[in-house]
Amino acid sequence: MKPIAKEAKECLYRPIEKNRKRKRITDKVKDELQRQFLKEYRKPDVTLCAACKTIDFTRQHIYKWAETDPEFAREFEMLRFMKKKKSKEEAKKKWDEYHKFDDKYKQEFLKLYENAEHSVVSALDEMNKTAHIELTWADVRYWKKTDIEFKKQYQRLKFKNRPRLAQGTELRAIARRSKLQERKNRFLTIYREKLFSITKACKAMGIRRGAVNEWKTKDPDFRAALNAIEEEKLDFIEDALFNEIDNRTIAAIIFAAKCKLKERGYIEQPQNRQLSIEHTHKLDQDQLDAIVRGQQIDRDKYRKILKLNDPDVIDIQEEIKEEIKEETETETNNE
Repeated sequence: MKPIAKEAKECLYRPIEKNRKRKRITDKVKDELQRQFLKEYRKPDVTLCAACKTIDFTRQHIYKWAETDPEFAREFEMLRFMKKKKSKEEAKKKWDEYHKFDDKYKQEFLKLYENAEHSVVSALDEMNKTAHIELTWADVRYWKKTDIEFKKQYQRLKFKNRPRLAQGTELRAIARRSKLQERKNRFLTIYREKLFSITKACKAMGIRRGAVNEWKTKDPDFRAALNAIEEEKLDFIEDALFNEIDNRTIAAIIFAAKCKLKERGYIEQPQNRQLSIEHTHKLDQDQLDAIVRGQQIDRDKYRKILKLNDPDVIDIQEEIKEEIKEETETETNNE
């Protein structure tokens, strides 16, 4: 296998940011992001993906905005059409000519679609007999994106004259929700079987761990069921501990005693006991001298406090006086 170039590796193997949470976007911020995207997308050599990267969004976000915002959808669809043409002026001219009679076609389509005998395809085929362009289902989708009133009337006619079709849409949505609920219930069952390991349960089902986190965030019933299983996990651990105690396992008995019998003295470290120790200390000569100089107290008072009459205690000042006296006597004798 040929080695991959460094530039290609940077494009292929991009680091994935895990647990990334996007802040909630207000309408004001959304409008600003849409303006930035359209400004970037109007540039000649900028693709849709490149324009999405400037605002740090995906193409799915742009398509969702086009479904819910008519003004953004109108501008976005026109830019997509112009990107396919070489000449910008020619593309703009063709776009205006193509959508010149949109209001007329919308009214004609709704009038035909009001008849239960006509479907979307048959109504468009009837309109193509007199239209100056060939209308397709893509045009109906564009009308639904850019005109809210048309979308409301279309949905009303759909539910009124074609209840089975509308009911089929609802049934498909119900079926999707029921399948998702079955997957959630199956995950909870496998989660118990795998001894409460989310990683092993996800691997057994072939799903991402992020999907479970998303279920927990969006589905309160699933979150409550998962919390209940957490209580089962604690009971499982406790039962296993008591089984080991029943089997006279020393380690389990010691652990349980440390956790439950602290009041009876079964603890790992000894308790702190307060002890009172009486200590009598006789000061040496250096300490006595320091006290005399530091406190500067009367010598007689100092004798009474420290009990210097004790023969075991040495008075340093008296000793110094005696040494000086002996030195003077020796000097006089020498003379």
